[in-house]
Amino acid sequence: MSSPFIMYDGASVSKTSALGKELMKWERPSDYRPENNPYPKMLYKAHTRPDGKRSVGEVNDRLFAERGPEGQLLVVAGAAEQWTRRCQMTVKDDYEKQRAYEGGWRDTPQAALDFLEEREKAIDRATAERHAADARMSPQAQAEAAAVDLSTLRQVPVIPEKPARRKPGPKPKAQPATE
Repeated sequence: MSSPFIMYDGASVSKTSALGKELMKWERPSDYRPENNPYPKMLYKAHTRPDGKRSVGEVNDRLFAERGPEGQLLVVAGAAEQWTRRCQMTVKDDYEKQRAYEGGWRDTPQAALDFLEEREKAIDRATAERHAADARMSPQAQAEAAAVDLSTLRQVPVIPEKPARRKPGPKPKAQPATE
């Protein structure tokens, strides 16, 4: 049997009063089950921190310190909170959840970390396969691939194709239309 009063801020408030009616709007129904009400739901996406470690949330602003003009470390207040915000998202229905899954978001922080690790392993594998295939290329193509590799610190699993340069020459004359 339920009581005609609810506790609010240490006082008993009648459920029929204006304050009691407002408070009852915020009360969870007695038959509430999380399995039957999965939304809103928090999803997580792991990213690699500036120091190279994978993370889905941080509390220490010092991890995101930047070098100042004189070389001293400048701690940016709120940097860890910003990092955590970009690693967490709330979805309201199955459609949003499916779209988020396609973008790399996962149900738990551990699942997000595992997904990032698997994605990085796939990039490592593709890069290793490309390097093995580079050995069978012409010296000019090998030099081009080496130049792309040296241009970045990241792994390059696919060498971007350069557009083919056309040789300059006379333009073809337009043919008269025949009927």
